[in-house]
Amino acid sequence: MRRSPHCFQLFSFLIFGCLVVSALGCGQSSGPNVQYVHGVITLDGAPIEGATVSFSPEDSNGIGASGMTQSDGSFTLNAQAAKPGAGTVAGEYAVIVSKVEMPEFPDIDTDDPRYGTAEQERLEQEANSAKPKIIVPEKYNIPESSPLHAKVVSGKNEFQFDLISKDQ
Repeated sequence: MRRSPHCFQLFSFLIFGCLVVSALGCGQSSGPNVQYVHGVITLDGAPIEGATVSFSPEDSNGIGASGMTQSDGSFTLNAQAAKPGAGTVAGEYAVIVSKVEMPEFPDIDTDDPRYGTAEQERLEQEANSAKPKIIVPEKYNIPESSPLHAKVVSGKNEFQFDLISKDQ
C-alpha cells in the first residue's frame, strides 16, 4: 500500500509542530524561582579547583544547591529541579565545601610485567584500602560545623569564602 505525499507532509508538519511547542514551552518557567549565585572559594589565600560547594537550607524556604569550583576558585550554583547555573531560591544557607583526592595507583594490564605477580596483588590491596586525602578541612564539610553561611536574596548574589586549613 503506497502512502500519498500529502500524508507524509501532514505527518512531518505535526511532528515539527510538537517539537516547536515543546521547545518553547508555555511561556512559564518550570521549576523553582531561583536567584543567580556565583562565588569564589580560596584555601589559605589560594583559589581551590575541583571543590564541591553546597548550599544547605537553614530554613524551610530554601532548596539545596551545589556547584564545582573552577581553576580560579569560582563556582556557580545549580539548584535541584532548576536549570543549570541558575542558582537557588532566596533564603539562609549553611555553606559546605569539600574536596578529597584519592591516591593514584598504576593500572596493570596484560602487557605490564607485574601482571599476575605478587606485586600486582599487593598494589591492588593497597588501592582497595587506600583512604582519600582530605584537602578541605572537615569542619567545612558538614552543615552543623561549617562556619560558612550565606543569605541569598532576590537578584544577583556574589560570595567570597576564604577557608583556612589550620585552626588559629
